[in-house]
Amino acid sequence: MHRILELQNSSNFLLQYSNSFAAQVIEMQGGNNIYAKLTEIIIPVVFDKPVLNINIITTVPVGKVWEYGGKVRQVVSTALGNSITEESPLSLVERNLITFSKVAGDYTLRYKPPKWFIDLTIAIYQYDGSDTSAAEIDLARIEAKIDALTPP
Repeated sequence: MHRILELQNSSNFLLQYSNSFAAQVIEMQGGNNIYAKLTEIIIPVVFDKPVLNINIITTVPVGKVWEYGGKVRQVVSTALGNSITEESPLSLVERNLITFSKVAGDYTLRYKPPKWFIDLTIAIYQYDGSDTSAAEIDLARIEAKIDALTPP
């Protein structure tokens, strides 16, 4: 189903979460730091809209080109416990517009950084604007025409 979103209006995006993380230095070998891996981050926010904009920033070593920014998982609560419903890879090149399927109820996120990250900053914006589909607009038009034909 084709979604119709108002993505050009910055007031439709509300910052829900922002944080920075740094890997702990375990030891130094040959003048280089050895870092512990950053673990999966459970985002302590409950989201209620299916469209997010996620920005990932990390320190990229000189001479390296990194594009992969990890992955984000949508988690919903069910009668049997938490369940991952969708997973999306993230890019370091641009901000990431994530359009999850519409699920009934609220959800949380888990972010898994790549194992080579030694630090990261994450910012998650929730899209709070109009989210309709062409089918919903067509249905509204049909209902309006039916209402116009119905006597008062």
